[in-house]
Amino acid sequence: MGRRKVAAHLTLAMLGVLFLVNGLGCGERQEKTLLFHAGVGQRSSLDEIKELFCQRHPNVKVNFSYKGAGYFIADITRSQEGDLYMPGEEFYLLQAVERGFITDYDPQRDIAAYFVTVIITPRGNPKRIQKVEDFAKPGVRVGLGNPKACAIGIWHEKTFQRAGIWEAVQNNATMSAKCIPELGNAAQHNLIDATIVWATTAVLYLRDVEIIPLEPKYRGVVRLPVAVLKFAKHPREAQLLKDLILSEEGKEIFLSHAYAVGNILRDADGFEADEGQATEKLMGWLVNAARAVKDEAFVADAASVGPLIKEVNRQRKTTRAGT
Repeated sequence: MGRRKVAAHLTLAMLGVLFLVNGLGCGERQEKTLLFHAGVGQRSSLDEIKELFCQRHPNVKVNFSYKGAGYFIADITRSQEGDLYMPGEEFYLLQAVERGFITDYDPQRDIAAYFVTVIITPRGNPKRIQKVEDFAKPGVRVGLGNPKACAIGIWHEKTFQRAGIWEAVQNNATMSAKCIPELGNAAQHNLIDATIVWATTAVLYLRDVEIIPLEPKYRGVVRLPVAVLKFAKHPREAQLLKDLILSEEGKEIFLSHAYAVGNILRDADGFEADEGQATEKLMGWLVNAARAVKDEAFVADAASVGPLIKEVNRQRKTTRAGT
């Protein structure tokens, strides 16, 4: 009986070890969680890339901290936490480089895509806004971004300064947004007459706004870098996600959400320097996409709306559902 008891105890012990190693997803398959600091204007594309990444790496969870780019440096300085950083403007990433939070940033290699600026107005464009100079007309309610809180605010000042109308536009401003979705929502609900946003924001409001491409000399092209933070808890997994973001597969996802990709010539101030050639096709797709969602008779296909077809179909279904 003694030997049987010893054997029984050994069997139970072995089963316990196997349970600890294999049971309930523990042991070697323990989940790792990445904290990703990212600009709120990049949510649509990064959420899609996250889904693809997590399918391929089921034991890695990605938590995004989305906010206006101006808030990141203070948060990261205080917390010293995070695995990846992708603000809505290279200026904010260079701040992190200066503080020693990022030690491996290559300004040529690490650019995932580009924001491109466009004008949006409420549906029907009641104030007949057609160009930058129209923002200075008396009675036009202008939505501006707070440059201390969101990257688009920096571009508002740069654009209107270039046009020589910054003071007049400030006098017309009726809001100072802390993040770019506030501007999209304001145009959607006719709370402002015009604003400038990223094309990636405009494409989310195809049914409720009009999209007007800017003249190339006023068309901001904003580099979107991504980097692994020095204090990343899971640097290997963070690098894998960064690699996906920078891959051709990742760039196709960005393009489908109205980002520009490829090498785009910019002038010293960051405006497009090739007379709009690099982004002209994207501008045409955007204008047609807005028309297609409002008019079901408009043929939406690869020729008319390009990679935006998925977003057009999604919003057409939403329109039909009446929500």
